[in-house]
Amino acid sequence: MLYTIDTHSLIWFLTENKKLGKKALKILEETDQGKHIVIIPTIVLAELLYLCENKDVKLDFKDFLNKLKESFNYIPYSLDLNVILKSIELKKLKDIHDRIIVATALSTNTKLITKDKLIKDTGYLDCIW
Repeated sequence: MLYTIDTHSLIWFLTENKKLGKKALKILEETDQGKHIVIIPTIVLAELLYLCENKDVKLDFKDFLNKLKESFNYIPYSLDLNVILKSIELKKLKDIHDRIIVATALSTNTKLITKDKLIKDTGYLDCIW
């Protein structure tokens, strides 16, 4: 099955943080076993870089990117014109990062792995936590 992931979900999975929801953890563990594919919007990667450099996230970002390049189950999804066009429609979300993440999930017809209440409350898509 295909999923899209947001920034905090990815960070919490990579750092084994207990804040990650049980359903989200199960999906990501199964993804590591080759059972699913998780789409990572490039805006999530940009936010992850920022957090690693500026917010004390204990993660070797370059090492993560090198592993990502070799992965078949975690796929970066580029910010393209279709995602931007879809973002225009998402007026219930003010944060552009959230808009791009949700637009990526909608563009790929996937459920979003997120705890973000603002995203969930929009009703734009199915969220898993």
